[in-house]
Amino acid sequence: MKCSRCGAESAEDSTYCSECGAILDAPPLPPLAAEEERTETTVGAYPPVFGPPRPSYQERSAVRSLNLAELLFLISGILLLSAGFQNMGAGVAGLPVQFLLLGIVATIFGLVQIALVVMPGMMSGLERFRGTLTIVIALLFLIWGMAAAFGPNVGANGGMIVAAGLSTTLGLMLREGMIR
Repeated sequence: MKCSRCGAESAEDSTYCSECGAILDAPPLPPLAAEEERTETTVGAYPPVFGPPRPSYQERSAVRSLNLAELLFLISGILLLSAGFQNMGAGVAGLPVQFLLLGIVATIFGLVQIALVVMPGMMSGLERFRGTLTIVIALLFLIWGMAAAFGPNVGANGGMIVAAGLSTTLGLMLREGMIR
């Protein structure tokens, strides 16, 4: 018997073609070469997909947008980190211990400010204290920054620390609806 699909010769009592596996008594199919050309031009035809078809596009999760208050909190955190690192460096270099203390406190609160905006899920334990924490950060760094700006042995970069305190205060006022 001759296979109607690939044209190979098979034994008379065979049900399937020994070359391509097609059923020998089945109605003729297009030649194998034509099928290979068709599969090569068809996108996604090889390998075969089993199960429900997948959509041709991939759904993306929405990017969370920042409001102005969160942006101010981020700016405050970055300013506090910068001033904190510079004060820690000055404290380690032999200046009075208050430089080192200001550096540690500013770095920790700067990281907290950034984390509250960037990783709200991880910081959910602090969520109920967020308002109080923000007020403490704003007042602490407004006062300590002013002291560092005008006092010679209080800390370095007082202006940057005051700017961080002001940024936190404005962010808090925006979030609470005091200003628009």
